[in-house]
Amino acid sequence: MKSNSKKNVNILKGFLLFALIFTTVILCLNSCSKMADNYKPYIKNGEQIFTGKVDSLVAFPGKNRLQLRWLLVSDPKITKCKVFWNNGADSLLVPVQKSDGTDTIKVNINNLTEGLYTLDVYTYDEAGHSSVKAEVTGTVYGENYINSISNRALDSAIYYPDTKDVEIKWFGIGQGAVVMDLEYTDSLGNLVKKQIKSATSYSGVPLGFAETDTLHAFQDSTTFKYRTGYLPVDNAIDTFYTDYREAATILYVPPVIPTTPDNLALNAPTVTGGSASGNAKLTDGDRVSYWQPSSGERAGSNVWFYVDLGAQTTFNSTQLYITKDSKKILYYEILYAKTESIGNNQTWVRAALILGDPKSENIQQFSNITGRFVKINIGLQDASSNINVGELEVYKR
Repeated sequence: MKSNSKKNVNILKGFLLFALIFTTVILCLNSCSKMADNYKPYIKNGEQIFTGKVDSLVAFPGKNRLQLRWLLVSDPKITKCKVFWNNGADSLLVPVQKSDGTDTIKVNINNLTEGLYTLDVYTYDEAGHSSVKAEVTGTVYGENYINSISNRALDSAIYYPDTKDVEIKWFGIGQGAVVMDLEYTDSLGNLVKKQIKSATSYSGVPLGFAETDTLHAFQDSTTFKYRTGYLPVDNAIDTFYTDYREAATILYVPPVIPTTPDNLALNAPTVTGGSASGNAKLTDGDRVSYWQPSSGERAGSNVWFYVDLGAQTTFNSTQLYITKDSKKILYYEILYAKTESIGNNQTWVRAALILGDPKSENIQQFSNITGRFVKINIGLQDASSNINVGELEVYKR
């Protein structure tokens, strides 16, 4: 009896094992059948051959257009690409001459209405085989965006007959503004076009636009016009401009014989970027003798120095003399500090920012400031810009 019972148990175990294996096989076959159903659209006419898919597809916004860029990394059989948009209603064929390496493809899609687009890109070989879809979205800007931007507001324009300069003061500027264009007639009757760009410091910090600009050799009894250019986003391929606006009123200031105030910085101690003792030639009253920054001081494409007025003093004007390579200067700042704790950068306050290469003599006026230290911070084109600074003078006019 025990022998028969043990035999029955073994038979039962065998049956259960067979049932488990059978069930597993059925489930696998069913799963494979479902996977095959997923690929039926691709193999209904036989085995499907795909070309290589585009890589790194990016859309760059523009004015009633888009620019697409992508990479073709592999598959030497690719002979063309095709871009589809508007749900496939519109398309653009892009012939391709595939190289052995990675190819960069750039294509402009023009005459688009303003709005958001979804674009699909496929590759093809000579036999017509295509890749799987690569998709990207892009924004097209047009009249609606143009109507939303505004020209920079002009605060005042003053003509000085003795120098033939027009000093312009601006109000703030709209977000996204990157450039201003100005046009005027110079004293010889020539049309002058001046472009002012938003500046970035030597360390990559955006400085924006200066609050003042100067038009040199301006023709008396004329005016000037100006416009502002915007980028809707940083990677836009087109700049959007406002209409030109003409300056309605230019104030004329008659020449005056100014009284000469005391130079508050004369013989005052200085500190330069590379020397705790500074350089006495910066404030010795001789505009010809100069300080030349060392190569170490120029290493970061930025040099600086400051003068100690000895006590808190009220001033509203500086005169900076550049005796060599002024055109290699991108901008300079006039900063001031009230206390002796000048090791902390937070104590420096900007009095003025002057963009573009300065002249050999640079007179800058601003509202009354009270401080003890006056600092000049200069941004250079590169570390090899071997400038000379002749003198810094500080006045209360």
